[in-house]
Amino acid sequence: METILDILAVVILIVEVILLYKLRENRFNDNLTGAVRGMVLVGIVLFPILAILLGNYHVFVSTKESTACQSCHVMAPMANDMMFDQKSQTLAARHYQNGWIAEHECYSCHADYGFQGTMKAKLDGYRHLMRYVTKTYEEPIRYRGEFNSMNCYGCHEGSRTFEAVDEHQPVVENLKSDDPSISCLNCHGRAHPEPSRRTPGHKDYKWLADPKVKEVMSVSNPEEIKEYISTLAVSKN
Repeated sequence: METILDILAVVILIVEVILLYKLRENRFNDNLTGAVRGMVLVGIVLFPILAILLGNYHVFVSTKESTACQSCHVMAPMANDMMFDQKSQTLAARHYQNGWIAEHECYSCHADYGFQGTMKAKLDGYRHLMRYVTKTYEEPIRYRGEFNSMNCYGCHEGSRTFEAVDEHQPVVENLKSDDPSISCLNCHGRAHPEPSRRTPGHKDYKWLADPKVKEVMSVSNPEEIKEYISTLAVSKN
């Protein structure tokens, strides 16, 4: 899809340049023909609108990738815990590392930001962007509001293992009600690391922000160095 969008963008750019060049040739002509007026409409009005729509769609498509979340500094602790901490018991890490979600792991749970999401979710996304750009946020960042557990049900609905658990049935009924009061996180634990671990100064913060730091920290640990050296010992027999 991204390749198609890139090709369309190049085609639009080429056609736009041609149209603007033609319009430049007729800029002193008081009697504009219908063809020239059509070029004005297409080159100055329709194509820019099309470019904006394609650009926005491209952003939505590209940000579905989990690496897009990881590239943002404030989101790195959540993404790195999910992708690289093999001992993590967070819901995100268990789903990602066990391959329970085939692709777009972050987006699958946070689909409210997508085209089909609510206007409130889109406004929240815009607010997040503005705070990030203007550097008016504080770490650890916190989710304002409550997570929509129906996003979980969207994947688990119809699963035999899910529906075989009797306790899930009243939960599903509650989630489908007009005023749901239950969250999947109540029973299944945190989706991401605790805020304290994502706070600058905590011992886990550095490697959650950058997994490469964990390798350096491990090497600087004397006990781990001894254990590592012991694995390199070669028997003389």
